[in-house]
Amino acid sequence: MRLKTALAKLRREKKRAVTIFLIFAFLSLGINFTLSGIGSFIKSIDDFSHIGNVEFVVQGVTVENLTRFGEVVNYLYFDGGAVKLNGKTYNALIGYGHFNVPRVQSSPKGVYVLAFPEANPGDRIEVNGKTYSVLGSYYYLMDKPIVLTMEKGKNLYIFMRCNNTKALSEFLMSHAKVLYFNVYQNGHVPYMDELENVRNFVMSFFYLLLGAALTVKVLVTIAHIRGNTREVGVLKALGIPDSFVFTLFVGDYLIVALLGYTAGILPGILLGSSFNIFINVPLPLKLNSVYPLKFDVLIMLAIVLMVSLPYLYVSRIRTIDALRFVPKRSSVLKFLAVFFVVFLASSSAYFSLVGVENLANFSAPFNVWAIGSPEKISKLPGEKAGYLSGQSVNGTTTEVYFFNYTSIFRKTLVKGRWFERPDEAVIEMGLARKLHINVEDTIRVNLLGVNRTYRVVGISDMFFYNHRALFLPMQGFLEPTMAFMNVSDPEKVKEELEAQGLKVYTLDDLMSMTEQNLVLFKTPVYTVMLVTFLVGVFAIFTLVYLEVEGNEKVYATLKAIGIPDSHVEREFLAKTVPSAVIGSLLALAPAIRVGYYIDNIILPVNLSLRDSLRVIPLFIGLYFIYAFLIFLVVRRVMKDLDVVKALRT
Repeated sequence: MRLKTALAKLRREKKRAVTIFLIFAFLSLGINFTLSGIGSFIKSIDDFSHIGNVEFVVQGVTVENLTRFGEVVNYLYFDGGAVKLNGKTYNALIGYGHFNVPRVQSSPKGVYVLAFPEANPGDRIEVNGKTYSVLGSYYYLMDKPIVLTMEKGKNLYIFMRCNNTKALSEFLMSHAKVLYFNVYQNGHVPYMDELENVRNFVMSFFYLLLGAALTVKVLVTIAHIRGNTREVGVLKALGIPDSFVFTLFVGDYLIVALLGYTAGILPGILLGSSFNIFINVPLPLKLNSVYPLKFDVLIMLAIVLMVSLPYLYVSRIRTIDALRFVPKRSSVLKFLAVFFVVFLASSSAYFSLVGVENLANFSAPFNVWAIGSPEKISKLPGEKAGYLSGQSVNGTTTEVYFFNYTSIFRKTLVKGRWFERPDEAVIEMGLARKLHINVEDTIRVNLLGVNRTYRVVGISDMFFYNHRALFLPMQGFLEPTMAFMNVSDPEKVKEELEAQGLKVYTLDDLMSMTEQNLVLFKTPVYTVMLVTFLVGVFAIFTLVYLEVEGNEKVYATLKAIGIPDSHVEREFLAKTVPSAVIGSLLALAPAIRVGYYIDNIILPVNLSLRDSLRVIPLFIGLYFIYAFLIFLVVRRVMKDLDVVKALRT
């Protein structure tokens, strides 16, 4: 009976039903698009890790020599070199290769590039004095760009599925020069440590999006019930229980909301699995429908719970008060609340992106970072440093760097001072936040299996190990394996040092790696902003429709006596535009805080109210867009108002 009543009400209120349907269809589309993109990317990386368990760089052997040990997934015969793109020079791995993930190989028609976010298909690129057209640009988890040509280099990069890693290792030690060798074993999935933080980071946007949509839905539902308070009172006076009254006024909303969300699931998943067409650097994606569907079940349960909250409002309405209810002049608070929620969600997503983008422009007290054997490092200029991985601070595994007492890294301090004694330490701000450590706190460091106590005297914002590392005074038992230099021509110095077998990063390399990772974040952020904007538009439409419907005699009388619709349009603009301005400004401070929290899932980012200046021009543009849409909505609603019917009721 209740379902039949709700469906009958839906047939009478088609416009409102379509509006609610579209709100939740767009919500579902946005959520499933991003969830499917993440799930597909994770599946691709997971599949990548399962088809390969050994990664290495060697000289002196060929791919054919290695096939007897298992299946070669990706290979590249390369030399290090410089390429020119858009007037800028980049160091890259250049050579002949074949990659199963992503599926691409060297071609005589041009070059394919990997891990090169600056290059787009169709660009002209100069490689070893020859100019080529970029046929395709693909994301790849490598710290240096790869350019596939038809010329073979002397180094061989391999990612393979090895049946006997011990036999492979013995073969390489006897027949090759090994430059790098890594075995993924004991269930370890390559790159998943990095992706875990990325996934949590992006998932935060779904909660913003879902929270905004459900909150708006509750506000609209309460507005709907409040506009029908007299009808609620009549039904209660007739002895109809609250649950039936709630079904009558909200059941139709719930049915349409669930149908709308269901309608957006499939297109969202399909679009998300094609996530690579929406960004400049395509990702090797495989459809993963299970990942978003798990969340969809929970989200639909949340819709049922949240949309059911107005039942509490129905149960509190007293029959006598409802029958005496006289519609009052509408309040701007409901418009203000909707705009606050919409701007809070979209601004939080925006500020989280701003914080990460700020890291792409970080500064450092060096422009060349070389890593190698102590013998080679000792011959280089600049500051020398030692390094140990796999150490722990207060039980948390991290990296430890050993510097001089007069280190150039004093410039990276954001709090406190540089260490001056053997028992003092400087900590990176990411690790400090993770462990809730401040200046003057004592930490327990497990160094080479021995527990030592240090006093933290400073906090640094240098970008090592995702800002989660520890700096200690140089120890006598440790030889320097790193050199940090400031030179006039970083690229030239890098080329010279790499020719000596050193691993070298320039400051531009570190920024480029950060830029490549930003590719993963931008599309989810823009999706959240777009969908929350659409949710806001449909919410405003519904509120305007409800207000006109609740006071239709008033507006019908205005039309009957010849008052133009422009009068009503100005009335609604006077309510909504100030609400949008005030709501957005009120949302700024909490949005920065939420963006800061999301950012710190992956990196220790600082955000301040000064960052709000970047979003003010965007706000101004949105005010004009909302004003124009409200003008169109009011005109449409007033045009559809039946004067004769309204005055008869």
